[in-house]
Amino acid sequence: MTFRNLVVRSCIAITAAAAIAGTAVAASTAVDTDIEPAVYEDGPVAGRHSPRQPAALTAVTGNGDPAKAKDARRKGAEFLKGIQKGDGGWGAGNWGQPDDGAPSDVATTAMVLLALHRDANGSDVHQDAIIQGVQYTLAAIASAPKDSPKVNTPEGTQPQRKLGQLVDTHMAALMLSEVGGSLDEETNIAMDRGFGQVITKVQLAQNADGSFDGNGWAPVLSNSIAATSLMRADAAGIAVNDEVLDKSERYQASQVSGEDGAVDTSTGAGVDLYAVAGSLRTNSMGAKRKGSANAPAAEAAAQATAGRVSRDADHLMAGFGSVGGEEMLGYMMISDTLAEEGGDTWVHWESKVSAYLVGIQNGDGSWVGHHCITSRTFTTAAAVMALGSGDWAERQAALKGSRGPHKG
Repeated sequence: MTFRNLVVRSCIAITAAAAIAGTAVAASTAVDTDIEPAVYEDGPVAGRHSPRQPAALTAVTGNGDPAKAKDARRKGAEFLKGIQKGDGGWGAGNWGQPDDGAPSDVATTAMVLLALHRDANGSDVHQDAIIQGVQYTLAAIASAPKDSPKVNTPEGTQPQRKLGQLVDTHMAALMLSEVGGSLDEETNIAMDRGFGQVITKVQLAQNADGSFDGNGWAPVLSNSIAATSLMRADAAGIAVNDEVLDKSERYQASQVSGEDGAVDTSTGAGVDLYAVAGSLRTNSMGAKRKGSANAPAAEAAAQATAGRVSRDADHLMAGFGSVGGEEMLGYMMISDTLAEEGGDTWVHWESKVSAYLVGIQNGDGSWVGHHCITSRTFTTAAAVMALGSGDWAERQAALKGSRGPHKG
């Protein structure tokens, strides 16, 4: 590591500490967007599309306004629709490069499709864009070698460099687990076929320890997405190898130690948010999976990490100290889990997250990352998803005939 990189990384650590203490620069602070972006070891921090600095904790001390959050979500979705590419996909760009003009990639496309699906909230408002994106994703799955865990997508992208080389496979599986069955009959049939194909790829990706991805900055998030997609597939009646599920559940439960919610951050860049979010999401689902021998351990891990969110929300939301796509994914995973359960912890978390995201949205409806996954496309999609967690959970509850998250 060069002296310059060491200095800048030290500055980033100081910034993170300041954010946790609640002393970070407020969201209204202006930035000269004509200056060259700063550089640190992991690459450039976004500058060209960032009219304001991320606000860390100073933006989340108030209560969120549901109407403003829904309006922010819709603006973000409209921004995403406006930048859809001719092939039906969306791209985050290679690491260190802006995403303007970048080719489509599967992980980013899947993220956008999930965002549009959640914003549509059961309507057909984004249907044309979603169908085109689904077709792009299905083609990427079908054209990849059947005996490989990879899908047909560009390499060296921001999501791959930061979340793991197989994140496209896992994100495609997550998207199809949620969007499947919501479109026209022909597309739904194609999605069923593609979901089965990509779930096979997710299983091929499993490592000996039960994880699914690595060789990234924070593969803990990609591992959680993979595990989530397998459990959803299993619940939907798609054949998933019991041994794969068992190893995955044991691995996820093992990442949490003790009743205090301490988590292993070694695959999460040392950032508590990423590890807590990933563990909470997968263990909460594992605790409910019918017939799982790991349910008691998963339940204990889920309760411990939920308690951690309740006690340490401000610290967790600070993440790496500034906003990146990884932070947005972490917010979404926590929001999804808490929304399914409802109650005071969910209400408190939702209020903080929605106030924060509304406060740092750009005028054009986008959000921009300031470290690692800096792509406006990816970061905006993840923000829209986080803002849609409550509505998504309510729709799922209605389908099951149970009470929604806002009813406690």
